[in-house]
Amino acid sequence: MYMKNQTKTKTKKKKKKTKKKKTKKKKTKKKKKKNKKRKKKKKEKKKKRKRKTKTKKKKTKKKRKKKIWKKNKKQKRKTTTKKKKTKKKKKKKKKKKTKKKKTKKKKKKKKGKKKKKKKKKKKEKKRKKKEKKSKKKKM
Repeated sequence: MYMKNQTKTKTKKKKKKTKKKKTKKKKTKKKKKKNKKRKKKKKEKKKKRKRKTKTKKKKTKKKRKKKIWKKNKKQKRKTTTKKKKTKKKKKKKKKKKTKKKKTKKKKKKKKGKKKKKKKKKKKEKKRKKKEKKSKKKKM
């Protein structure tokens, strides 16, 4: 009896969760359809307004940028050297990366051969040491 009661409670919980999800989805879909129609109308109105004032806005923005740039030049004379240093570092890093790629390929081939030879030599030395130790023990 005990096991039957456990299974019944689990199935009931699962059924409740699925029903709630279905009802929520239906409500949200209906709202989205209505909102889409409203958004389209708003976008069309905005486009009509923008067409009238597009050229004026562009002219004013360019003038403002120039004025701010002139003011910043006077104020930021002390910090101009720091900016130059950072730019130079970035250029150097890019150059190094290209050089490293070319040299790394060559070095990898050489290193692989050397490493294999070194490993062989080390293994031979270890074997010789073991042989000497075994001979001493026998003696």
